[in-house]
Amino acid sequence: MLDIIPGQAIVAAVLLLISTIAYSSQYFIFIPALQDSTLSTLQVLVPFNVFVLLIFYNYYLAVTTDPGKVPPQWEPPSFILNTQNTSSSTTPPRFCKTCQVYKPPRAHHCRYCHRCVLKMDHHCPWINNCVGVHNYPHFLRFVFFVDIACSYVIVLLIWRTRCIMDAIRHFRWDAEPTTTEVMFLVLNFVLATVVLFSVGILSGYHLYCLARNQSTIEAWERGKVETLVRRRKIPPVRFEYPFSLGVYNNICSVLGNNPLLWLWPSRKTAIGDGLIFPVEPHIDPQTQHLWPPRDPDDLRPSIFSSKYKRQQEKRQLWKQQQRQHAQEREPMMIHDDVDDSEDYYDSGSFITDSDDEYSLMDEEENAQSMTSSHASEDLKSMRQTQWDQAPPSQHYSQLNTNQHYATSIQHRSSPSQSYTPQLLYHPDDSSDDDKPDYDDTIPLYSFLSRPTPSSSKDSKAD
Repeated sequence: MLDIIPGQAIVAAVLLLISTIAYSSQYFIFIPALQDSTLSTLQVLVPFNVFVLLIFYNYYLAVTTDPGKVPPQWEPPSFILNTQNTSSSTTPPRFCKTCQVYKPPRAHHCRYCHRCVLKMDHHCPWINNCVGVHNYPHFLRFVFFVDIACSYVIVLLIWRTRCIMDAIRHFRWDAEPTTTEVMFLVLNFVLATVVLFSVGILSGYHLYCLARNQSTIEAWERGKVETLVRRRKIPPVRFEYPFSLGVYNNICSVLGNNPLLWLWPSRKTAIGDGLIFPVEPHIDPQTQHLWPPRDPDDLRPSIFSSKYKRQQEKRQLWKQQQRQHAQEREPMMIHDDVDDSEDYYDSGSFITDSDDEYSLMDEEENAQSMTSSHASEDLKSMRQTQWDQAPPSQHYSQLNTNQHYATSIQHRSSPSQSYTPQLLYHPDDSSDDDKPDYDDTIPLYSFLSRPTPSSSKDSKAD
């Protein structure tokens, strides 16, 4: 949202906010409350106005100071340029495609300023400028004095609120605040609290970065490099962060060597020119040109690069040529004769679906025939056992019974034939239960089917 707002309007809004908190609180709250004592007024408000002046001056320096630009003819050392032609290196020369210049160590391109910035930390819309190597000390002093001044205002507002509550508790109605004072009391308290909370978090993070001698971008780069080392894509020893010199030396490299002047605003920038930075004694100074190492996966052509587009065009052209050659070699074929065996889906069944007369009834009939055949074999074996064990007088009864069961099984195996089974022998229901299962009596009508002696002799004679 801040991109569509002009930078000058944002700077004017920041100045208005600072002036509102600084001067409305004094004119409507603090001066009327301290009017009884001139000495106490000076003791309270003079330090506060000093902090306000330091805020304005450091803000002016942060806005107007150039963060640092890359010299047009600057180039990295020769050994870095020689790695440009090697494919195994993960640290090619840092080159800005937009500015068409080589980037020194810790320099980055700002898309808002449209140029590369030396030791770029971030682009701050509140100062309408990049935070770089030359205005980073002013930016740190600015946020530091904002924290002090807002804390000072909040303490004075709490003091004034307690005075009002104490007067009301002791029934001193002449000390009752006016409506304007109450309104500005609430307004300044809200504004100072919001600013202190927001800027306090920002200043705390930058104090952490200052102690580690890293910028906001380098903090992200260090996290990415740690991830690459953890995934074993790059060696851990070679790509150690080279710019950390210890807490004290890190602060001196930004705010100066004299600790007494760390908070004093000065146009003198950080030590060095922003092109070369001091490193630890055990680290080769040339390694700062190798930071940060790139992810080996990022060295492949980008989808937005011209090289990637040329590769895609060559690939598409090769595919078209292969397609044309294949069409020229193929004879004219009728589409109906094409073998669709590759598209056949096998359901895994042992019965094929290619038979036109196949139906579910066929499968049921096959199962019934298999069942009836097994049942008839079991029945024959059982009857044979009973035949062998029974006395000779019962053989005719067993024979008739076997014929009856065989006829029944034949009827079940062929349901198309209509047959009504009839019992040849009806057991007597009044018989005793202790009677054996078989009956040694032979019914009279069973002799009707027996051949006569004369007929048997004729058959023998024949």
